[in-house]
Amino acid sequence: MDLFDALGPDVGRELAERRDAVPAHYFVGREAVTQLASQLAAEHPGQRVGLVADARTMAVAGDDCAARLGEAGLGVHAHTVPDVAGHPPACDDTTLAALEAALPAVDVVVGVGSGVINDLSKWLATERGCPSAIVATAASMNGYAAANIAPAVGGVKTLVRGCAHRVIAADPAVLAAAPAEMTAAGLGDVIAKAVSTADWRINDMLFGEGYSAAVAGIIDRVERRFLADPAQLARGSHEAVSALLDALVYSGCAMTLQGSSMPASGGEHLISHALDMRAMAEGIDHDLHGRQVGVATIFVAALYARALSHEAPPARTAPLPLDRRAWGSIADEVAAHHAKQGARLAQAVDALAAPGMWQRVREAATPMVPSPEWVKGVLSAAGAAHRISDLGIDRERFRWAVLNGAQIRERFTSLDLAWATGVLPDAVDDIIDAYLL
Repeated sequence: MDLFDALGPDVGRELAERRDAVPAHYFVGREAVTQLASQLAAEHPGQRVGLVADARTMAVAGDDCAARLGEAGLGVHAHTVPDVAGHPPACDDTTLAALEAALPAVDVVVGVGSGVINDLSKWLATERGCPSAIVATAASMNGYAAANIAPAVGGVKTLVRGCAHRVIAADPAVLAAAPAEMTAAGLGDVIAKAVSTADWRINDMLFGEGYSAAVAGIIDRVERRFLADPAQLARGSHEAVSALLDALVYSGCAMTLQGSSMPASGGEHLISHALDMRAMAEGIDHDLHGRQVGVATIFVAALYARALSHEAPPARTAPLPLDRRAWGSIADEVAAHHAKQGARLAQAVDALAAPGMWQRVREAATPMVPSPEWVKGVLSAAGAAHRISDLGIDRERFRWAVLNGAQIRERFTSLDLAWATGVLPDAVDDIIDAYLL
């Protein structure tokens, strides 16, 4: 499938000059890996491929992918990224450095896996200036078609600009056999689109961030195939899981076409990033990103409803003070982002005070945001995390992430809006009690 053409005529008309920014080919089906190998062999005849997987994905699909690449006439150097202290590998600067040292010179990098392997293989290829491809083993996140990479650098979750994979392939049987929590994480990641789009629209109104209705609507048609009956995801339906992967891939294309994560990531993602970063700083485990995002999306939907109900424009311009104790060893790194957040918050409040601006923002954003009841119902029906306890954390840790998550990014999000309107911090406990227990 030519992926750009699949995104719809509106995208084709508006963004034709960006065609080469998104992956060129997207194969889904029983022969997808063979198709990927044939495509790479046609583009890079006789060249050397570096195949990157972890211990689990190498067994599930990596060995088979290596065989298909070899049969297509490509040289293959397969490398398993090791677990660390009994835990799966992370996408961070330390792991990338080790991968750089372990993998010899290659012409193409092929990742076999999902979140971490997807980002590591894309990051490695970007650093080496060569193309990459991915064999998706789970419909678990929206980074497969994204140019963005989301590693931890110096312990802080950040965005690194890379190049999107040129080819994406997935076997529905492999996707459906992935752990149920990974599929649920993918649903959590994609369901956030409704609230993150509201963040994007507001940023465009305040700061000219280039909102595109065509890009914002890329996954609308695909969503109906799994949102109509989210319980199909819980049952492991090949059709539903494939549709979810389509939505995740298209969501990644939206980010790539826009040149930022705004079409798919807003305040709800910052809550998840804060949970990840604090867990990493403390040396403890955290849940899957998409599962955390799903729960955070319920919260943010309720938060938006309260913030947008205010008649008067936001007035609070100073952010919450930096919580150095909780951020621990990464407090200095977070402090630099916190300073930028404070400056952006003040700019946003000034812009919202302009005559008529607050009313225009309310009118634009209110129809975009779904009800928290709807978000919770979809996640629950799909067997996804929809309560704080599902994430293996307590109320206070989630509460902390809500209040401090905005400190890690300059971008104005739902969390900043709720702070500026005075909805936060007082509404945290009411929303948790109503929707997340």
